[in-house]
Amino acid sequence: MTLFLLALSVNAANLDDLGYTTTGGKVIITDCDEAATGELVIPQIIEGNPVTSIGEEVFSSCVSLKGITIGNGVTNIGEGAFKACRSLESITIPDSVTSIGDGAFQDSSLKQIIFKGVAPEGGYDAFKGLRYEVIAYVTDEARSSF
Repeated sequence: MTLFLLALSVNAANLDDLGYTTTGGKVIITDCDEAATGELVIPQIIEGNPVTSIGEEVFSSCVSLKGITIGNGVTNIGEGAFKACRSLESITIPDSVTSIGDGAFQDSSLKQIIFKGVAPEGGYDAFKGLRYEVIAYVTDEARSSF
């Protein structure tokens, strides 16, 4: 049993896999370790400051992430943030997100997109190149925390 639990922790991405900057008391996710694998939760708060933005092309080289849950409070997903994420199958986007940049999910391998609450407007080609079988859900769980 211990061996099984150890295997799970090795396959889960965590806060240590993220690079970020804090400006004016707000956190912007700026980088992701290319070796990050499995599921990643982007937290609502890092070092006591709210996470409000995911920068441009942050996850474009993180080719082994399978799923991402974005914490409530993030308002902006930058241009190309998840572009060409070849293993990314699912993402959960809170209703706090009001802006999705151009090409944010372009050519990724998404199969499932969950919008918690209202689906925000996407920039030019935000979802271009996604497979036809991708399923997007809009839930009524607005402003829930995770």
